[in-house]
Order: sequence, then C-alpha cells, then structure tokens
Amino acid sequence: MYCPTCECEFEGWTGKCPNCKNPLQAGKPPVQISSQQQVDFESLVDIVKERGGTLNIELKASEVGKTKATRFPWMGFGYAWTKRMQGAREGVSVDLSTTKVGKDKKWSFPYQGLGYAWRQELQGSIGGNEVTLTAKKVTRKKTWSFPFRDYGYAWTEEMSGECGRDLLIELKTTEVKKIRRWLFPYFGFGYAWVKAGELSLSLT
Repeated sequence: MYCPTCECEFEGWTGKCPNCKNPLQAGKPPVQISSQQQVDFESLVDIVKERGGTLNIELKASEVGKTKATRFPWMGFGYAWTKRMQGAREGVSVDLSTTKVGKDKKWSFPYQGLGYAWRQELQGSIGGNEVTLTAKKVTRKKTWSFPFRDYGYAWTEEMSGECGRDLLIELKTTEVKKIRRWLFPYFGFGYAWVKAGELSLSLT
C-alpha cells in the first residue's frame, strides 16, 4: 500500500495513511526517475569543502514497515520502523535502506504489553558512493490508556558512518511519527517511525 499524497509506501498498513489520513492505494508508488548524476568520491569531497567542511541534506521516509503480535491473555505488541529514506541537495542524492532492525518487548501484570522496534543499520548510497550507517542513540517511550492498554514506541535518534577515507556521516532524527491502535478487549499496539532526518557529511 502507498499514499499518493505523501508518496510513501506503507508495508503492513491498510485503510488510511497514518501520516495524512488520506486513503491508501494498493501497490507501490510510481517510480520517480532522478535527473541527478552520480558524483564520484573526489567531487563529493570537493562539494563538502566548498560548503565550509559540512554538507547537510534533509531526508524523508519513503517506505515504512509495521508488524504486530499478541500474547495470552490480552497483551499486544506493535512494531514499526522506517525502511527507506531519501533526499537530495546540491546535486547529491541520498538513498538509504534499513538492513537491520532491533526489536524488544516487555510486559507487566495484568495485561500490559510493550513492543519496540528501531533501525540498527542502514545501507545505501550518497551520490552513488556506497555507505553503511549504524545506530548510536535509540530512544523509547511508553504511554497507556484505560483500562489496561499500554503502547510502546522506539526509534533511532542518531546514526553514524563513513564515506570513503575523507568523510564522516551523521544522521540525526528531526521528526518522529507516533500512533496507537487497539483491539477488543485490552490489546494495545504502539507504532513509531522516523519521518524526517538531517544527514551531515563532514571532513575527517
């Protein structure tokens, strides 16, 4: 399913877009052909140098995943994570996909269940140069509603990596989406994912 308004794919979702509440459509979003050229590593380093040693690129989620699980008697565990982020600036395009997802679940008496999911690793390209980012900081929170529903939320706040021998990469979350769902009688499912972030390329 995908949202034609947000241009974001939502795997495991049905009905309305969790971002904008417009109806989701079956299938995948139309493939957009990028007019941007690949940037060789030396040129990428030069671009960063021309920007004072740091190039910031805004990234937005283009694909989100979601699963849920239950446990006897009425515990619900919700998991959501950003599967893909994309962005571009100064002719440098960025395309990153989640390759490792961390998951955890907690429960307490009588029916509270909490599910958490976050990105552990991203892989992709910056201007055509392959990169890998790993999680540095993960945040998780919880809320509840009467009578026994708990909702767990988790997301990766910061990730880091390297691009070649001369560039460091930092990815910081700037916007997180959190929603909650429930099933009768006490199943609660919390979902959270990164909607936007800022990727920074800096000289080593």
